[in-house]
Amino acid sequence: MEPKDLKKRFLIVFSVCMAVVLVAILAVWMLGTSLRDSDSSQNASSPESTTNQPEAASSQSEGVEDEDPEKNENSTSHALRPEANVNAGPPPTSLGSFTMTGTANISGATYDSMPYELPLNPAGPQATMVRWVDGWGQSPATAEHGTTYVLGHAWGQQRLVFNPISEIVTHHVDFNRPTTVRGESGSMVTRYQTDVLNGDVVTMADAEGNSRRWVIDNAYLVDKYDAIDDAELVDTSIPGRIVLIACSVDGNTDLNYNVIATGHLA
Repeated sequence: MEPKDLKKRFLIVFSVCMAVVLVAILAVWMLGTSLRDSDSSQNASSPESTTNQPEAASSQSEGVEDEDPEKNENSTSHALRPEANVNAGPPPTSLGSFTMTGTANISGATYDSMPYELPLNPAGPQATMVRWVDGWGQSPATAEHGTTYVLGHAWGQQRLVFNPISEIVTHHVDFNRPTTVRGESGSMVTRYQTDVLNGDVVTMADAEGNSRRWVIDNAYLVDKYDAIDDAELVDTSIPGRIVLIACSVDGNTDLNYNVIATGHLA
């Protein structure tokens, strides 16, 4: 082969190789550009969606935060708001309404005064009227200064104002477990106690809404002839105490006991 032909063939092969290299370089460049564009588009779209989601979540969260605190505040305020202390207001007058809520319920009753005359026998109407004793202890208006005595009737043949108290206490005492307390005469007085009425609430309110409220903390039966000798029972100096007194009733039977329920100002 002549040198001229060899040189010509070399140039042809060299040109083809260069063309192949250029094509390969071009292909690699185009592929790299395509990948970069794809990554850029993904990166551009991905932050947008990521940002939108937190914004939506934030918006929802903000909506919850705007709503729930108000509800929580309202519920908390109701839960923590103390009941108005009726005993801090003006006292009731000498007559008004009498209610008792709890184990023994009394509603629709009224109260008025009665004189201290033995034997104590509160005037009627016996089904709806209770009487605080004027001349023995305190009135509802001065309850914080001593004991307020309130009497009401109970009877086995008819449901009178204090039947709810009398029937419940009589039913729950255990006559096999008496307790004894000091008597005024120096002898001991027998009681039959129960806590069945503990926590019951007594309210005496006048027509203007002024009231006093007591919480029952003890109840017992005491023989009618021994009651006047019970030193604690007749102690008029115990501040803020209320003493409810009725006859003891067991079904249709009237017993020879007084039912006593005592309480303190709420």
